[in-house]
Amino acid sequence: MKTIKPMKALLPLVVALATSFTSIASQAVEIKTINGVANYPEGYQGTPKRAVNEDPFLSPENSALIVIDYQPHILMGVRNIDHKDLLNNMTGLIKTAVMYDLPIIFSHVGVGLNGSQPMMEELRKLAPNAVFIDRTSVNAWEEPEFVKAVAATGRKKLIMAGLWTDVCLAYPAIEAENNGYDVYVPEDVVGSITQLSHDNGMRRMENAGVERITWNVVPAELQRDHARIETVAPVTRIFMEYLFKMDPNKPWK
Repeated sequence: MKTIKPMKALLPLVVALATSFTSIASQAVEIKTINGVANYPEGYQGTPKRAVNEDPFLSPENSALIVIDYQPHILMGVRNIDHKDLLNNMTGLIKTAVMYDLPIIFSHVGVGLNGSQPMMEELRKLAPNAVFIDRTSVNAWEEPEFVKAVAATGRKKLIMAGLWTDVCLAYPAIEAENNGYDVYVPEDVVGSITQLSHDNGMRRMENAGVERITWNVVPAELQRDHARIETVAPVTRIFMEYLFKMDPNKPWK
């Protein structure tokens, strides 16, 4: 009769116990509110994070940021939003993505081909580790290098921004939706040559399935819970400085 090795015999039990402990650890701590005030156990980290494939919202684990054609000569043509406001909002968005460690792709057009001005340095320097793609095509999705970079992020939710709304943003955003990605466009970080152009671009993307949001939704959705203390202080600073335009050193309570 063949003898079963002790360690091999114990393996199923070890796996079962580990699975049980993991399940228990992932359960939410029951919190009760009394007279309008909740009490939390020491070290409380908020509600458990949802599984990547079950979360319908943006999270640090399922999202990537893509920024297209924020070049001086292209920004010059934007007329539907104040440039100062646009750059403020984009700065807040990029800083948010960096803070939550999202994969980031920057892309500009015509730099290597004909010496066009590159992406604005004030934005580029915010994410020095971003993947950078130089293109010739107006539609970034027609550039294999760009499509490969998107796939390499491993993320299915894409926060996409670009100038102009109805051209260099709309084309790849629609293509991404058609290729199985969920695309989110923060409308207050993009723009075009007229309000009509911007509106038409947003409508065209929306009809293709793109979700219209504003940039403040991104940090709120990525943070999700005030008890996630590792990121709550830095994200609050982003809100204070770029959304409320207040001293970020002041408490927000």
